[in-house]
Amino acid sequence: MIFHEWATQQSIILFDSSMGLGLNNQGFDTNNALWTAKALITDPDKVYQVHRDFFDAGSNVTTTDSYQASSAGFANQGYDKAEAERLIKSSVALAQQAAKDSQGSQEKWVAGNIGPYGAYLANGAEYTGDYDINADQLRDFHTDRLRWLVEAGSDLLAIQTVPSFMEIKVLCDLLNDYPDIDVLFTCSLRDSHHISDGTDLREVQAVLEAQKNVIAYGFNCFKPELTEDALDYVSANAKSDKALAVAPNAGADYDPITKTWGEPNEKIFSEKAASWHAHGASWISGCCEMIPAELNNVRKVLFEPVN
Repeated sequence: MIFHEWATQQSIILFDSSMGLGLNNQGFDTNNALWTAKALITDPDKVYQVHRDFFDAGSNVTTTDSYQASSAGFANQGYDKAEAERLIKSSVALAQQAAKDSQGSQEKWVAGNIGPYGAYLANGAEYTGDYDINADQLRDFHTDRLRWLVEAGSDLLAIQTVPSFMEIKVLCDLLNDYPDIDVLFTCSLRDSHHISDGTDLREVQAVLEAQKNVIAYGFNCFKPELTEDALDYVSANAKSDKALAVAPNAGADYDPITKTWGEPNEKIFSEKAASWHAHGASWISGCCEMIPAELNNVRKVLFEPVN
């Protein structure tokens, strides 16, 4: 079964995107310019283990360790384009191997993970959209990674935490070159009615609903208390049957300098997942500070009947 056929039959899809915490918990230091992508060079076994742990916990879709991987980022660290391609494609292979090895009985898929230009800047700009760059430069930045993730055999693409309306439109234009691959597209939020650069969510919604290969859209890495209101805001204005996706963080504040989080509520995901689903979300996850055990708790809340 191809991913699109499977996904359109599901009322709930669990996905995971907490690579940073998964690596930290194995002793990997993400405080570097490449963030988690450095592990593709130095610790691919740890990347594999993060995927394996989430699949074993019941995740349907794992997102590859390519969120902060890019030609530009690797070039800044002395790696040429050929090596950047090899490393980014290896992120897909590691996730695919974890899917094969996992003991989980659920359907398992691999999403090629694409972070925003702000993630490459490594200064927190994925939460502001404050870019000193034009649309053509953004297109150049994203082109290679998107193509390589498709070529490597990703079942779908996950474009995540995009804070900029200009960047959203550039990425949608690039997606037109790949009409046969499904896309999960999420944005970072300023508040429950606006993405991080201040654009109204409904303006973003109109663009994403018009993009044929976007199968699900929503919000990623934002304060969890915004979730229900943001879902209500877009649900009331939906013009398509595309799924809504949420992956908030655990409520802690992020320090982009140290690349660390404050004190989270690590149980927020299982505590609130049923409410998020009731407000219209069918793709559900937690971003930063979700661990596999908590994803398994979410699965139990959403899939196991109450006795």
